[in-house]
Amino acid sequence: MARNGRVRVSRSGDGKPGDSRDRISALPDSILHQILVLVPLVDAVRTCVLSRHWRGVWTRLPLLFFDDVQAPRVSRFPDLIDGVLRGYADDVDMGDLFVSVYRRDSVGDNPISFVSTLADLAAQRISGRFGLYLSPATVTVYPEEFLKNLFPDPEDDEEEEEAMTLQLPCFPRVTELSITFMGVDLGMPTTDTFAKLTKLFISGVRFTDGGEEISQVVSLCCPCIERLELHRIGGLRRLTVFAQSLVSMVLSRILVLEQLLVAAENLRHMLVDKCFVLSITRAFMFLSVPALEQLLWQDRCPEVIQHWMLPSCLQRLVVAELELSYLFGAGGRSNFARILQLFKCVDTLRLEFPTSQDRTDQESLIENVNLPCYSELEFMVNHTRHRFGPTILNLLRKCSCVKKVTLQMFGREVGYIPCASNCSCRQLSVWTDKAINLDSLECVAMYEFRATQDERSFIYYIMRNAKRLRKVSILFSLGANPTRRFFHKLCKLSASSGCTVDCYSH
Repeated sequence: MARNGRVRVSRSGDGKPGDSRDRISALPDSILHQILVLVPLVDAVRTCVLSRHWRGVWTRLPLLFFDDVQAPRVSRFPDLIDGVLRGYADDVDMGDLFVSVYRRDSVGDNPISFVSTLADLAAQRISGRFGLYLSPATVTVYPEEFLKNLFPDPEDDEEEEEAMTLQLPCFPRVTELSITFMGVDLGMPTTDTFAKLTKLFISGVRFTDGGEEISQVVSLCCPCIERLELHRIGGLRRLTVFAQSLVSMVLSRILVLEQLLVAAENLRHMLVDKCFVLSITRAFMFLSVPALEQLLWQDRCPEVIQHWMLPSCLQRLVVAELELSYLFGAGGRSNFARILQLFKCVDTLRLEFPTSQDRTDQESLIENVNLPCYSELEFMVNHTRHRFGPTILNLLRKCSCVKKVTLQMFGREVGYIPCASNCSCRQLSVWTDKAINLDSLECVAMYEFRATQDERSFIYYIMRNAKRLRKVSILFSLGANPTRRFFHKLCKLSASSGCTVDCYSH
């Protein structure tokens, strides 16, 4: 800016009035491509009118991302996609293609026809990733019909079921395939090979064959698959996964699964969340996963479990009880503790189940559960009528090699009423039990600590009896008001045991 307050404007180039060279157009196409992928695709395509050089730049973009929200001025969204795909350069491979549709008017009254045309155009061109997302708002069915598509009645007319079927083509060169399309019947290609596919993500669809096609595709047609994720899938009753290359598998909210067969010698990570909860038959599961490192299980346990090759020790095992609404569908019990019996040794064991309102049921659960040998225990504590201390101590009684205990506290529900003063959970005998071996315990962490009597009694017990305890960490919950007497007691126990105590607040 000049000293007189005026703005000095110079032309591009060396600043001379006659120099008007276009330095951006002189950049290599590879750099121009990296610039154009950062702007909305519609604007990138419109650069073709700038000059003869720019006419074909967009036709070689390594990433094509279509979003009907970012293209509000386009009258027909399907025509935009069709024109761009057909105008793409023939002499180069199409890299990544992502399509997101949020508005119903973007795809008209027949979203399946739109997706089918798009998939056929892209199947033979894409050599990278292909992602398709259609929000529930784009599906032209009423809520009753939508739920009916996800969880069909076997007595429904077959012709009606076929009305919303999408037959997926094979993507022979795609490396990652992601499809989210709520409420549609999906047919999988079983005669061709996804030769380069490493990741398959499917959400919201329904399989009318019970899971035969998806099992065949994953087991026989994807020789390089490493990650499999199936979310909110309807009609999937039997799933078979025989894949040597598979490293990670996530199954979530399938609900009606009756049979799960997994043989994957390189599988490292496995998550099963609410897949068997609504199954009305005797569920069955077979596992052969010798390299498994992490298992996360929040589901009803199948009545029959068979296994051939399981790891001698897991790095991490997370076992969680179902929410109350799902427990009703599972007959009131999930038998989740049976999963613990599959493994003899675990580095980190995380348990997420509420302290039962019925003390007898709680004692029976703790008494009968068989825990693997673990070095670190993480426990999610839900405050109920009963005290949690006896539950944790009884769990610690079952393993004498634990080195670290982490407790995550949750607040009480509205209308909380404590149990009677003569309840077994309030008996002092639990705090004088000498049969609990804490000789290996070195670290204790408690989060969302409220300084209740139950919490104080537990931490006092640990600091008195864990001879090798080195560190105690306490994070107070928002609004907690610990007394000076409590801190004095911690300091006294810390001095006598030789451990350090760190306290934090929000």
